[in-house]
Amino acid sequence: MFAAANGFGPAAALLDNGAEGSNGPQEQRSGADTSSVVATAPADTVPLPQKAASDPRYAFLLMGYGGGGHEGAYLSDSMMVVIVDPSQKTLTMLSLPRDIWAPLVFDGKTAVYNKLNTAYAFARDSSLYRNRLARYSGKNGAGRFATDTVSRLLGIPIANYLALDFQGFREMIDAVGGIDVAVPASFSARYPANDDPTIDSSWITVRFTKGTEHMSGERAIRFARARETLDNVAEGSDFARSRRQRLIMEAFKNKVMTAGGLLAVPKLLGIASQHVDTDYSLPDAAQFARLALEWKDMRIYQTALTLGNYLQEATGPQGAYILVPDEPDLSWSRVRAFAQRLWQNPAGGIAMAANKITVENTSGVSGMATQVTDLLYQMGYQVNAPASGEEMQQDWRLLDGSGGEGKALAPLLEKDLNRKIDVVAGPDGDPTGVVLMVGSSDVNLAGLRAPADARAPLSAAGVTHAGAWVPQVPPTATQTALATAKVTVTVNATASTSPTAALSPLPARSPTITPSPGRTAAATATAPAGTSTATATQLARSSTPTPSLATATRTPTSTPTTAAGTATRTPTRTATVGSAGVTATSVATPTSPAPTATPKKSATP
Repeated sequence: MFAAANGFGPAAALLDNGAEGSNGPQEQRSGADTSSVVATAPADTVPLPQKAASDPRYAFLLMGYGGGGHEGAYLSDSMMVVIVDPSQKTLTMLSLPRDIWAPLVFDGKTAVYNKLNTAYAFARDSSLYRNRLARYSGKNGAGRFATDTVSRLLGIPIANYLALDFQGFREMIDAVGGIDVAVPASFSARYPANDDPTIDSSWITVRFTKGTEHMSGERAIRFARARETLDNVAEGSDFARSRRQRLIMEAFKNKVMTAGGLLAVPKLLGIASQHVDTDYSLPDAAQFARLALEWKDMRIYQTALTLGNYLQEATGPQGAYILVPDEPDLSWSRVRAFAQRLWQNPAGGIAMAANKITVENTSGVSGMATQVTDLLYQMGYQVNAPASGEEMQQDWRLLDGSGGEGKALAPLLEKDLNRKIDVVAGPDGDPTGVVLMVGSSDVNLAGLRAPADARAPLSAAGVTHAGAWVPQVPPTATQTALATAKVTVTVNATASTSPTAALSPLPARSPTITPSPGRTAAATATAPAGTSTATATQLARSSTPTPSLATATRTPTSTPTTAAGTATRTPTRTATVGSAGVTATSVATPTSPAPTATPKKSATP
């Protein structure tokens, strides 16, 4: 999308004191925790995704923000795209992490890169990026800008937005008498005693126990926002918070559908008029009640962009923690392919993101598993290393050890690969998961191509390391002393002399291929010559950075730079920093190690 951002940083610059010289300090006052990066050359204007007039589906962007008196008042603390299909009675919620490194295009030409949660905040400040399109000014300008930014990233049309502040969130839940939430995991966390640190900058401890809990508005917002965990580290990640927010959304919807909830509709509309920013025309009570009844039988699907599917950790300007697409060029093409599947087929799209497919060659034709794996990867599927089967078979089959999600994948695979695929149930919990067995009946892949997405944006500008977060670590007294001396540094047993001692960049990730448990890898430990970049990169993701040397801290996104004398709270997150990578304590839900399996007899992939 943006020709100025084809590499890690060289075609972009930190926001300086040029034409938009005052933006840097003003961005900090908006709550931004890192400087924006501006593309040094104009980008081609890219039209927003559009839907066919006959398509009944629509999507809107939900945002939650602190509001007045809150630190980073208009930073989007939560962001969720909701896709509604009235004809199929489905509602799909896709959570977006706030740390996504995104191109923000105010004038339709030049990309400014910062975290996704800044889009609404920056656009609300009319003194920032004054050279903006008319649709991004005025009452609904900020919401439209955030909506368009997300729409371009995902490649799906998003027509409207609804932004709710924290106080409105509390009041709406209290108005319906509270909600019943299924807490997925027990945890405790530190939480601000007051949204406004000038009133009370202390912290309290909140605790939640696995199981169903009836929550008031205050209790629900603590559950939704808690991130400074004291025990269950996984619940401190933004991905866990996104999951909890989706659970609250579903619980609120269920409560509104009850008789008591419908009686609260007039009160809900009154709260919305005070605490909701939207470009919708808010319905009257009778219209709202009818809409609620229409949504009563909606099937709800939930998913998210996470480190487990399409994202990777990265390091941005000044050591900022950011998230970018898990692609060699940091392109959004595969994310967009996934989002478009969600639009068309929610069940299939969710299965596509949640299950890695192992392609096993049982055709007897050399290279088939590798070719199909590469093709599926480009189409947006999650894949393991290709494997070799022990016995030839004629039919193409999908061995489903996922507990049933393979049934949702089969129609997508049949359409994309243009051939019949039989689904065979495997034992639940099978470590091999979903296995596509390539049969000998049809080995002609000619004409099968992944759709090209030339409009997919990139998130490369300003990225200093991809694949790990390498925060800036203040030098120790010893390092400061060494910086002025001539020292000898030994790396891999090779001595070199350097005038300074500095944290070296991360080495490139090795294209090590890890087979699915119970399958014979179709390649040796290192990708062979001729393996496509896409396949090699996708299959390298199991490599673990080496923990090591120093510790650093991460200041949460919600803590802006404040003037002297202003009360602040700056909880931190610890990361272990070493020359080979970073291991942060705030990570996505960990997965159990794959069970060890005896390798099968190798065959030609």
